[in-house]
Amino acid sequence: MAKQDRIDFRVEEAIKTQFTEAAEVFGMNLSTFMIAAAKEQVARAQRRKQAVMLTDRDRDLFLAALDRPARPMPESIRKAKARHAALVVGD
Repeated sequence: MAKQDRIDFRVEEAIKTQFTEAAEVFGMNLSTFMIAAAKEQVARAQRRKQAVMLTDRDRDLFLAALDRPARPMPESIRKAKARHAALVVGD
């Protein structure tokens, strides 16, 4: 896919120097580094947006689960718990 769009911005010389030095640490040129850094921030923002959007829903589901009565423990789990208690000391 050919690159067609362009983004230009102005920064102080000291900031550009910091960006260039950071790019060199990763073996990238400045443009590649800036794109990679911007993509990381986009992914971070998308995760934050998704978490905020799910907060109310997740809270409601969690509280509803707490309000439901506990299911009885299956016999297989009860037996495994007893075996574990017999084998492990000081648990």
